[in-house]
Amino acid sequence: IEAGIKGITVPKVYEDMCTRRVLVSEWMDGVKLSQCPPDEIREITAVAQEAFLYQLFDLGFFHADPHPGNILKLNEPTPEGHTVALLDCGLMASIDREDQDYMISAVIHLANKDYASLVDDFIRLKILPTDCDRATIIPLMDKALSPYVKGGGAKKYEAELKKMYGMEEDISSQAGGFASMTQDALT
Repeated sequence: IEAGIKGITVPKVYEDMCTRRVLVSEWMDGVKLSQCPPDEIREITAVAQEAFLYQLFDLGFFHADPHPGNILKLNEPTPEGHTVALLDCGLMASIDREDQDYMISAVIHLANKDYASLVDDFIRLKILPTDCDRATIIPLMDKALSPYVKGGGAKKYEAELKKMYGMEEDISSQAGGFASMTQDALT
């Protein structure tokens, strides 16, 4: 998992102690990403992001549960200089080269806001059916994904979506906004 990624490691697995239901691995001392201050989160996220993208797009074998609780900032660097550990490697997944290529294509099309080509990528990845209504889906992708592509992080994306769907602070506008979002999703 950590091959080729500077600064990241995974706990050693003790195969002779593992069973079909129990994974026994090396203990790692550190702080979960979810408990780190914002400046450390940015730094660690860059390292973890590189590791996950390498796993997904190069190796085709990846950690399938990458949440902040499974990313650890080590208290002390390892002898190799690693400062981040990926935990809970019990849920791993594989992806074939063809789907890796489609996913890379989808990332490029998303970054370029080429939603028509993104629909094609999603069809190839079997996320959307071949007979989907492209004329309906493409504008919805633009509406939902353009604020994300703009950047600024999750909070800014959430604020953009709330603004787009008229979800002010009162509960009735939020309910109406969720109803509109649901209708768009069901379309």
